[in-house]
Amino acid sequence: MQVTTIHTRLVFLSVLTLLASSAYAAQTGYKGYPRGHALITVQELKHGIDARDPKLVILAAENDVEYFSGHIPGSRQVDRPAYGAPADTQGGVEGNILDAAGFSRLIRRLGIDGDSKVVIYDDRYDATRLWWAFIYYGKSDVRVLDGGIRSWKEAGYPVEYLPSDAPARSGNFVARVALPHLRVDTAEIKALHGNPSAQLWDTRGAKEFSGEERKKGAYRAGRIPGSRQSDWVRFKEKGNSAEWLTAAEMESLLVELGYDNRKDQYFYCQSGVRSTQALFALYLAGWPLEKLHNYDSSWIGWSKDDTLPLEAGLPARGTIEHARK
Repeated sequence: MQVTTIHTRLVFLSVLTLLASSAYAAQTGYKGYPRGHALITVQELKHGIDARDPKLVILAAENDVEYFSGHIPGSRQVDRPAYGAPADTQGGVEGNILDAAGFSRLIRRLGIDGDSKVVIYDDRYDATRLWWAFIYYGKSDVRVLDGGIRSWKEAGYPVEYLPSDAPARSGNFVARVALPHLRVDTAEIKALHGNPSAQLWDTRGAKEFSGEERKKGAYRAGRIPGSRQSDWVRFKEKGNSAEWLTAAEMESLLVELGYDNRKDQYFYCQSGVRSTQALFALYLAGWPLEKLHNYDSSWIGWSKDDTLPLEAGLPARGTIEHARK
C-alpha cells in the first residue's frame, strides 16, 4: 500500500515536471529564448528542404567567395551590396539600406511572397543585417540559421557549388517601413548626448573601439563619445562564432556588459552590419522591439563628418557612458 502511494506520488510529480517543462518551452522557445522562433536549426531546415515546402525560401547572405565555397542546396545568394543604397543618395555614405521600392524589387526577384517562409544564413554576421532589413520593411516570418553554413557542413549535409536556379516567377512581397524606429541615423545619435534613458553601444572589436585600427571605408579612427563597447563576437558561443549563446548565457553577458532593459538601446559598428548582431541578441532575449535601434550609417557616417567629435584610447576605469549621466 505504501509502495503504491509512493509510486503514485512519483508519477504525479513526473507529470507536473513534464507539464512545467512543456509550458516553459512554449514560453521561451529554442535555447530558452522568449523569441527563439527567430532562430532555426540545421535539422529543422533540412527537414523543410526534404519536405519540399513550397513556401520555403533560403537566402545566403554571403559574398562570392563564401557562396561558391559550398552553399545550401537551393539557396539564393544575397550579397551585402545587393541591398545597399547608392552612396550618392546617402550623403556619400556607403552601405545604408535600400529604400522600400528598391528592396521590394530585390526581394521579388528572389521569388519571395508576402507569406513566404524565409531562412537566412551566413558565414560571418551578415544574416542578422538582412533579417533586420526584412523586419524593418514589414516581413516578420524570417528566421536566422543558428550556426550558419558552418553548422550545416559540420552536420554532414550536402552543399552545392554552382548558382541555384533562378525562381520560376517573381514574388509579390511589398516592402513598407513598418518599424521606423529600427533604423536611425546621425541626427538621432547626436541627440542622444545627455539622454538618461538611452545607451549607445559600439559593437566593433577592441582595436577599432580604441582607435588603434581604422578599417577601410572609415574616414577617422576612434569611437562616438560616450559609447560603450559590446563586441559582437561575444554573443556567439566560444570556439564557434557561428552559434548563438543560450538564453541563460546571454542574460549573464548582458548583465556583465551593463545593459539596462529600461532604456533604449542604440547600436553601431563600421557600417551597421555587426551592430545587428547585438540588436538580434536582445530581440531573442525578449527585449521590447520599440527600444532597439540600429545606426545605419554607423562609424562610416559619423567619421565622415569632421564637425562631429570622437574619442580614442581606452576609457578610464570607472567612466560611465553619457547615457547614464
